[in-house]
Amino acid sequence: MFQVFFDTSALLSGLNSPQGASGVILSLFKLKKISLIISPEVLIETERVMRVKFPYLATPFLDFLSNRPAVSKKLSAKDIQKAYKLVPSEDAPIFAGAFKSKADFLITLDKNFEKLAHGKSKVKATNPGAFLRFYRNS
Repeated sequence: MFQVFFDTSALLSGLNSPQGASGVILSLFKLKKISLIISPEVLIETERVMRVKFPYLATPFLDFLSNRPAVSKKLSAKDIQKAYKLVPSEDAPIFAGAFKSKADFLITLDKNFEKLAHGKSKVKATNPGAFLRFYRNS
């Protein structure tokens, strides 16, 4: 079973559009076809963005949490520093969370992050559509 780490953009997209690629990945998680991992940082950022931009997603978010996604351990400054050396951007904590959780994939909608992270670790940073194509062919 694939270990999939969702960043905030992918999580919000999946909650907002259940028929989109991120939403399909959330469905695979609910059906226990994949293991979905988030970090405490993703939870905090998701809640913050939802309050400001997407308050109507509160119920889908609670439904998501009721399915008990794995939540990685809180990151240390050392974890983030290591990740920043590989991915020098504000997304280093997301990469650190995916790496620390031993995820196979980091699902993101951030194309720049995909480029920065490409080939830097065993965690493959990819977009939801590319992950679904890989999943269907595996």
